[in-house]
Amino acid sequence: MGRMVGAGCLGAVLVAALSSVAPRLAEAQALDAESDQIARERYNAGREAYGRGDFSTAASNFERAYALSRRPMLLYHIGNAYNNLHRWEQARSSYRRYLDAVPQASDRAEVEARLRIIETEIANAATPHTQVVVVERPVERVEPARPWRTAFWVGVGLTTVATAGTVAVGLLADRQYRNLLDSCGQSASGCDAAAIDDMRLREGIINGGIVASAVFAVGTAAAFVIDLNRRPPAPTGEVQVPTAGPTSASFVPLQGGGLVTLGGRL
Repeated sequence: MGRMVGAGCLGAVLVAALSSVAPRLAEAQALDAESDQIARERYNAGREAYGRGDFSTAASNFERAYALSRRPMLLYHIGNAYNNLHRWEQARSSYRRYLDAVPQASDRAEVEARLRIIETEIANAATPHTQVVVVERPVERVEPARPWRTAFWVGVGLTTVATAGTVAVGLLADRQYRNLLDSCGQSASGCDAAAIDDMRLREGIINGGIVASAVFAVGTAAAFVIDLNRRPPAPTGEVQVPTAGPTSASFVPLQGGGLVTLGGRL
């Protein structure tokens, strides 16, 4: 009889315990379902942001989805987003956590290759780069002797003087010729020998001036061309640029292609 009473009491206790635990289990399951739904929504939002190149928003959504669901594949997506943002430390941490969570991952070789590239980027960022300094040294320009330029300007002056003198003599000769026509050109005896000799002298001066002007003009043009061809080039400042430092490259074969890692300093 006592054993029956004890068993009945134990059964009552178990029923009471189950009745108190069952609602909590149902509540926990409801919360897990809700968290999973939110995680899926965050993941989809992260994929959309990643597809349009908004990697910062994608990383934030993937981080939130992982916090809710703890699915290891989300660590891979987080690493990709940070990798595109060149946030190397966070990308490296996410990739390493992904490989630790999924040791037999099918894309392990690809992720490890990306990790090697990230390690190179982190090492380059920690190494001070050579500063490129461009120094332009002022050069005093000394004008060299240019005799043909001097000849050109002398020729310009002589051509101008000869032309002006020829025109002036020509105008005077024309006026004298008209005067002779009016005074003695219509008479039967004509003009005297002195007047005729004067006109011939003027004519000779005009012809000589025309020839001299032409010669001076040709010489001036020749001096200009020679000076133009012999003009020295303008000096320029010197630019000093440091040479590049050593570089390194490595190739990691992958399925359907490979990854190339470049390293070095400028």
